Amino acid sequence: MIYVHHSNYAEIHKALIATQMREQPLKDPLAEEVVLVQSPGMAQWLKLSLAEELGISANIRFPLPSSFIWDLFTRVLPDLPKESAFNKEAMGWKLMHLLPQFLQQAEFSPLNAYLSDDQGQRKRYQLAMKIADIFDQYLVYRPKWILAWERNESGDAPVDLQPWQPILWRALVDYNQSVGGHPAHRANLYEQFCQRLAFREGKGEGTSGDQ
Repeated sequence: MIYVHHSNYAEIHKALIATQMREQPLKDPLAEEVVLVQSPGMAQWLKLSLAEELGISANIRFPLPSSFIWDLFTRVLPDLPKESAFNKEAMGWKLMHLLPQFLQQAEFSPLNAYLSDDQGQRKRYQLAMKIADIFDQYLVYRPKWILAWERNESGDAPVDLQPWQPILWRALVDYNQSVGGHPAHRANLYEQFCQRLAFREGKGEGTSGDQ
């Protein structure tokens, strides 16, 4: 069962989660509770807060949305690697390799200016990881942008503000292919995932074995 609660206050979410765990515990006492969080810091805060609220905090997993979604994909779709070639860390290192190739292009002038004084490549590393974080969020929350960029279209993305983003994404996809990385990512698997679930539901298979 998946529960979705909406609030702007973390304390309210914490109280709701604690109430849910206290009043409606999982049928299997050894089963793992799953709580989605937006950051590792939030996961740590929740662990401590739930322990204070409930007296103990154990056997609770706090995945980020990206890793949670990929885990669902691997349970339903065949032949996917355990980790996506487009997870944040993998993208960061690939982007660090790719960035110097594009800095002289006009679209990349803001990035080139930022990296003008980068003797130890620290700035390039930090920038690559920041861009990887942005792309990671797009894969979860703006998949239509990603798919449009791969078709060499802008879609409804505000590319006029950041014209280097679609260029760099397409380069990332090409580079991943050239090094033998699996081409699947959360944006291009979403529709296939939904179709597979609908097919299984139609056959009466359900998804309980994949929970």
